[in-house]
Amino acid sequence: MNAKMVALSMAALTCLAASETAGATPPLTAPDRQTVEVSLPAGRTTFPPGQGSELANAHCVICHSPGMVLRQPPLSFEEWKAEVNKMRVVYAAPLPADKIEEIARYLSAINGKP
Repeated sequence: MNAKMVALSMAALTCLAASETAGATPPLTAPDRQTVEVSLPAGRTTFPPGQGSELANAHCVICHSPGMVLRQPPLSFEEWKAEVNKMRVVYAAPLPADKIEEIARYLSAINGKP
């Protein structure tokens, strides 16, 4: 580093230090905290009864509310099967591979294409 660079660096540091002390703003303080209560609408906590509902309640509700699943567009059995398999393979849903078709049949029964 040459002498000119050192002199410029020292001048910049001096200006920075002077600006930090002259007219310094007071430190920020944390805002007062308050507790609030929120009432959420009651939602479905389990899937509708049917063959496969126990599996859906045991495996799907880990990540999805039944209401969210029921609000999805109706899918065919093959489409539900692909969705359930995606949850298992891509998102590591703890679902045995041999239960994919049973859950897909159930989902297509409660929210399937006519």
